[in-house]
Amino acid sequence: MNKYEKIAKGIVVNRIRSSWIEIFKFYNEQTSKEIGTLSTAFVLMTINEKFGTQVTKIAPRMGMEPNSLSRLLKSLEEKELVFKRKDTKDKRKVYICLTENGLKLRNIAAERLFSLEKSIKDKISTTDLSAFYKVTDAISDVIEIEKTKLAL
Repeated sequence: MNKYEKIAKGIVVNRIRSSWIEIFKFYNEQTSKEIGTLSTAFVLMTINEKFGTQVTKIAPRMGMEPNSLSRLLKSLEEKELVFKRKDTKDKRKVYICLTENGLKLRNIAAERLFSLEKSIKDKISTTDLSAFYKVTDAISDVIEIEKTKLAL
């Protein structure tokens, strides 16, 4: 292991990034033929299968920028996986709803994701997972503090 690798292995952000890339690549390899990307899978799973989900609620649930989500939703609409529905009472509200094919892909996405989730939970103890969740929550808190510092 060279000097850079030793340093990188000790940097928290690098470890998180590396793990995320591994998850992303693995999931995309497993689902690319049917679903596409992990982002597509998460969008499909975020949409309420019966009533749809307001457009404005999807991006925050996913931690995604509205512009990126807009492009992704347009792509899903072109592939006929989702459609837009205006609220009958409040025309300002727009819901993203799943088509029949979108629902099928949502189910495949959920199956694959929860299979990976189960494998992770089978390998990692409840205590270690609890510590992991605590750490990721603390990292989110640190990021919010850092954002506040930058805004000053």
